[in-house]
Amino acid sequence: MVALSEHRIKIRYTGGLADENVLPGYDGATSIDGITRALHLATHAYMTGEVTTRAPAMKGASIHIKPARQGSFLFELIVLMETYPATSTAAVAIGAPMFYDFIKTAFKRATGCLDAEPETASLKKLYQRKEPPPLKKPPVDFDELSEILEGSLQDAHRPIGDEGTITSMSIGTPRTELVTFNLETKDWVNTQEESIGLEVVRGNVTRYNSLSRNARVFVDQFNRVIPIRPDGDFSIGNLPLLTWSLHGSNTGTRNKLDMRVRRVSSASGKVKRLLLVDCQRAPEQ
Repeated sequence: MVALSEHRIKIRYTGGLADENVLPGYDGATSIDGITRALHLATHAYMTGEVTTRAPAMKGASIHIKPARQGSFLFELIVLMETYPATSTAAVAIGAPMFYDFIKTAFKRATGCLDAEPETASLKKLYQRKEPPPLKKPPVDFDELSEILEGSLQDAHRPIGDEGTITSMSIGTPRTELVTFNLETKDWVNTQEESIGLEVVRGNVTRYNSLSRNARVFVDQFNRVIPIRPDGDFSIGNLPLLTWSLHGSNTGTRNKLDMRVRRVSSASGKVKRLLLVDCQRAPEQ
C-alpha cells in the first residue's frame, strides 16, 4: 500500500560505549526491541483509537528500522502511515506535528511527567472535542496508554545505569528532541510490586475519562494530583461517585471521597498511580 505520510523517529544513545558507536550486546538489543515495541504500541493507539497490551499486526501503518550511524549510537525508526487514523478525517492527522506531539505526550507521561499535555493546536482540538465525527472514534486516554507503555520502556532503559555503559537516550524528530531517558526515568518505569495492603486516602477527582475509567485525584495526604483507576474488585455501582466528585471540583464545592486504594510505586518508592478498590463520600467537616 502506498504511504500517505512518513515520519522519522531518531533514537540516540549517549555516554559510555555509545560514544564509541557501540552498545552492550544483550542490553543494547533489549533496548532497541523495547523502544520499537513502545513506538509500535503508541502508533497503534494513534491510528486506531485503541489501547492494547500487546503489539498486534499494525493496520494502516508500518514501522521500519534504519541502521546505526557514526557518532553517538544513532538509528532511526520510520513510521509509514497508509490510511487516516480512526479518530480523524482531517489531513493534519497524518501530518508530522500532530503525530510527533502524540508520541511526545505519551512517552513523557509514561516516564513520569504526569502533567504532559498535547501542545499542537490540532491534537489539543482532538482531545477537547465532546464527540467524534460520524464513524470516527475518540482518541485514547493518555494515562491508560502510558501504563501500557511502561513494560516496553523498561526494556528500552536497559543499558542506562550507574555502571557506565550508557548515560542517556534521546527520542526525537530529525530536527528536535521529543523526550530524554535517563536514570530518573528508568527509576519511574521500573515499578515495585503492587502493594497487597489497602489504605484509605481522601481527595477529590479532578479529571475522569468515562471510556477508560481512568481518573486523576488530588490526594490530601500526598498534597498532589495522582492518576487512579478502578481495580478488578471495584464495584461499577460506585462509578457515579467519581463523576460526583469531579462535578464538585468543577463547581468549587467540596465533594471529597474516602477511597480504599493500593499503591503502585516507582523503584525508589514514589507513588505513580493508585488502584481504587472502594470509595464513599467523605463526611462533611
